[in-house]
Amino acid sequence: PQGAEQIRKFRERRMAMENQYNNFLSGLKLYDKALSEEDKLILRMARVFGECELAAPPEFLTEVKSYITKWQSSSRYKTAVDRAIANGYDKRIPKEFLDRGLPPQFFYLAMQESNFDPFISGPMTYKGHAKGMWQFIPETGEKYGLKTGPLFELPRPDPGDDRHNWEKSTVAASRYIKDIYSTDAQASGLLVIASYNWGEHRIIKLLQSMPANPKERNFWQVLAKYKDKWPAETYNYVYYIFAAAVIGENPRLFGFPFDNPLAHLEKR
Repeated sequence: PQGAEQIRKFRERRMAMENQYNNFLSGLKLYDKALSEEDKLILRMARVFGECELAAPPEFLTEVKSYITKWQSSSRYKTAVDRAIANGYDKRIPKEFLDRGLPPQFFYLAMQESNFDPFISGPMTYKGHAKGMWQFIPETGEKYGLKTGPLFELPRPDPGDDRHNWEKSTVAASRYIKDIYSTDAQASGLLVIASYNWGEHRIIKLLQSMPANPKERNFWQVLAKYKDKWPAETYNYVYYIFAAAVIGENPRLFGFPFDNPLAHLEKR
């Protein structure tokens, strides 16, 4: 089956990447002394999302840790993971992203959007209510095959609205994120996350004003140059999701009483 093959390939790539990464870090004596286990997880997750971790400014580690602390300070993370596991979202969602060649850690984007609640409705905006686990607005949902229901103007669940169907909306979300990867943001998973929240056209506009050199067109450089233009919501959004993904790699290291919810992807 395609899904099983994708998971097998993911395991092989993940193991190869881990070995290469560990060998690489071992060759950097400075890193051997300076990096804690938390630091290593943060930098590995940056690599998973396609970032060049060596280009990360020192304050990135500090900022990610501050968002890890935010997750630790409430029951939200555990409650969301419990809901995901109870409903099988931890199996189906990562598989959908793997099938499209995307990091399964986009699972945590749904955590930030809705706490894995498929029946949630967002506040009214000029584009309508965002609804469902992936918080699609009507226009984007319809673009990716999600039928809008008769209660689209009301902030409540609508059985006739595909955005509340978590399986259909997960497929739509993976397609949308795959499409964002095909834009100028393609080299940066963190810019893709920002695009999902703020709109891909806004991120692309910023990127197009920068040099074509990949060293310049990355999350760190875009943020450094245009942080004053980023909405606080988008800034928080990216860091909350990234911090959630870091925690998910080893929840017990960060004081959570459960194991990696995506650990099944690693098992043979």
